[in-house]
Amino acid sequence: MRGLTSTLILIAVLAGLGGYIYFVDSGRPAPGIDGGPAKDKVYSLAVDAVDEVKLTYNGETSLLRKSETGWKMFEPVETDADPAEATSLGQALANLELVRVVEENPADLAKYNLATPPIAIEFKAGSVSGSLKLGDKNATQGEMYAIKGGDNKVFLVSSFQETNFNRTPFDLRDKKILKFDREKADALTLVRAGATMALARVGSEWQVSSPGTSRGDYSAIEGLLTRLSTSNMTRLVEADAKDLSPWGLDKPVMSITIGAGSAKTVLEVGKGADSVTYARDRSRPLVFTVDTTLQDDFAKSFDDYRKKELFELRSFYVTRIRAVLDTPGGAKTYELEKVKGEQPTDGESWKVTRVGGATHTADAAAIDDLLNKLVAIKAESFVDTKTRTGLDRPALVVSASFDEGKFERVRFGQVGEAAFGSRDGEAAVAKIDPASMAAAMQAFDQVVTPPAPAADKSGVKQ
Repeated sequence: MRGLTSTLILIAVLAGLGGYIYFVDSGRPAPGIDGGPAKDKVYSLAVDAVDEVKLTYNGETSLLRKSETGWKMFEPVETDADPAEATSLGQALANLELVRVVEENPADLAKYNLATPPIAIEFKAGSVSGSLKLGDKNATQGEMYAIKGGDNKVFLVSSFQETNFNRTPFDLRDKKILKFDREKADALTLVRAGATMALARVGSEWQVSSPGTSRGDYSAIEGLLTRLSTSNMTRLVEADAKDLSPWGLDKPVMSITIGAGSAKTVLEVGKGADSVTYARDRSRPLVFTVDTTLQDDFAKSFDDYRKKELFELRSFYVTRIRAVLDTPGGAKTYELEKVKGEQPTDGESWKVTRVGGATHTADAAAIDDLLNKLVAIKAESFVDTKTRTGLDRPALVVSASFDEGKFERVRFGQVGEAAFGSRDGEAAVAKIDPASMAAAMQAFDQVVTPPAPAADKSGVKQ
């Protein structure tokens, strides 16, 4: 009985404690946006209701209006607004909370720096309008003084609100360096120091059309287009430049033309100094600076936009290879073909035939090694037509069939210690690492050399 009594007492205590917690918590206000107790909103606004904001910060005024096509700036210039910044202003006004009233009817607003405040806001939200001034921070620096238009009382708002409203016209305007339809971009022309590279999208791939046809490096090209479409100005140097020479834009050091269907967008790059590079969108009178990421792009070699891998084949779907090796005794030709096993449970193997000679089954590990070494051959750079490459008498020619009907042929040449490679159908000639070519040649030797005859139990070779 004693144990039962103790249990009943414990249950009663817990029930009472639970009831106390419920009634205390139910009387608490819901948390505010800063995680503390809820405070009165300065304005009763829906978050997306604000459709006009006039903001003055340190004497610079910006006027923004929302339309069906988005936010526009009308002061100090007419241009698109930065969508994220404009939306943030409206949200800040809707979420603004009153911490407490400091003085109901102040005789002197200057002591709060509200007579000529650093921040003044006027807004419209449909049929509702209002204004707000933000002055100094209080002694604890945790809040700042504020006053609403048409209301005499001075109150405090959280000081972190300052970061929502200390916005200059440059902060609030659209800062994109270029405007083009990223998804429709299908052509790119780079011009620098008298050299031109033209690239075009063909299906899902990029091709270099000039100088000399070759495959484009998809990742490098798409990466450049993405950076051009998303990069912002780091500084607006001149809003309406009449003379471009001070920034080297009268004779640009580089231009980038982006084609998106019939539309063309051109970025011109001027001189750079002290990690600052000047540029402009040819369709607008602005001169601006760009960030270091784009500066690195402008300095890249045009060859960076060519595909470096000489082979497209991959070991898991190549079906046939023909190799012609130049040897001291004359050219030797080998046919390598993937064949299925005689039984459904048998794996695939590779049959190697020397044209005009014998046939043998290649070692599976040797075949994998050869294919991996071919795929690993990449261009270190690309050479001009005047360079001696040895491709007039190739040291090795590899033709491959793969991926249900695809075909490629790559020729390799040597001049002294230098090695070169060229794909059929491409004008560009790659300079390659001689060691990678030598490794591929050695791998071919392993594959085309017939295995040693097996010995019987007496040790006599069969």
